[in-house]
Amino acid sequence: MRDELEFSRREWLKATGALGATAASGLAGCLGGGGGGGDGDPLSMIEAEPHPQLYEPTEEEKNNKETLAHLTWTGYDAENVQGPFRQKFNAETKIDLFTSNPKAFNRLKSGEWQQFHQATFDMAWIPRLAEADLIRPMDYESWKPYTFDQYIDLFKRENGYKYAFLNEDDYSFDTDGKLYGLPQRFGWASFAVNTDTVAKSDYKSYDAAWSGDYNVGVYDLMFWGIQIIMLREGIDPFKEHTEEEVEKVKQATFDLFDNATTLLPDFASMNQALKAGEIDIGFISGNWINGTLRRDGNYEFEAVVPDEGSVIWVETTAFVKGEQPDISDNYMAYMMNGENALKLSWPSSGGTNVVPHKTAWENYSDEQRKVLRVDDVRDIIERSVFYEGIPDLDKFEPIWREAKTRI
Repeated sequence: MRDELEFSRREWLKATGALGATAASGLAGCLGGGGGGGDGDPLSMIEAEPHPQLYEPTEEEKNNKETLAHLTWTGYDAENVQGPFRQKFNAETKIDLFTSNPKAFNRLKSGEWQQFHQATFDMAWIPRLAEADLIRPMDYESWKPYTFDQYIDLFKRENGYKYAFLNEDDYSFDTDGKLYGLPQRFGWASFAVNTDTVAKSDYKSYDAAWSGDYNVGVYDLMFWGIQIIMLREGIDPFKEHTEEEVEKVKQATFDLFDNATTLLPDFASMNQALKAGEIDIGFISGNWINGTLRRDGNYEFEAVVPDEGSVIWVETTAFVKGEQPDISDNYMAYMMNGENALKLSWPSSGGTNVVPHKTAWENYSDEQRKVLRVDDVRDIIERSVFYEGIPDLDKFEPIWREAKTRI
């Protein structure tokens, strides 16, 4: 397994360095010292107890039933993920699911941060959360045995992984910065094809979705869709865009919708349309969507990554500001444990995704490796870019809304 788990620093820098760092200006937080439960300072750094103490509950924790509130994505709420922790720590977990990073961010910013102890966002939102004083920094050295020591080489700080660390001068990603979140699941946004009906030579490019040769369904998910359109047009998604670039994206978006046969409101509708043979191509998709079909044995449906690449997302969990229950650091350590990460990768409810934990990679079954496309990850990473946020997203929202009227 070693050759499958390791990514060289050269390979990693090739992928992550393609677009450079995105800086986000903001106000520095009021940081202080403190332990896992907080010391009254809502933004104090959270340290971990010596490894492996957090894996076992104290007598006090066993006898004092606490509740941990987690704002996150589907799959984290699965019984095989949450049940063992609840039982072992005599705790309750309140899992609040969301489907939109911007909407979840606005919820926390509007005051709902008081309702949560941990939150899991795609990594480009970690700088924004920190900038808004919504999440707390973590002590890297004390958390490292529970987390980064257990990750595949791709996600190790010393190999160039920067999307959990922030330079607090400008809130840019920086491997030498302060730890603000922990990678938990990852995957890619691209498009899905029925490999039985779409020629392999055609899906080597996103042009297939603009081709009149196939029935195309567009998933009404502007946020990811517009990034894929930019990749097809050779435009960096993660910078301020010129009028000429915006116009180019507008025309490409209109052409896509003019060619599409249907607009799909959610990923379940897209998967059903693919399975029923109503569409040959689903734009957009990814392993988090496509895995549901493949888990049922429908291997002809694949979230392919063409020559233009895909956008890599990494769900990253952070401690929300404010007081934390005693079990909060136990829960974080538990969720990062390799055995539980494997369950999160293959939850009893919710979508399937790869995780960065070595234990999971070493113990995937043959079926799981095929469904999750574990053996393709190296190639996908090398040809893709990491999601760093679209600074002028508001320029593209009206384009997408108008394009929808064309179907």
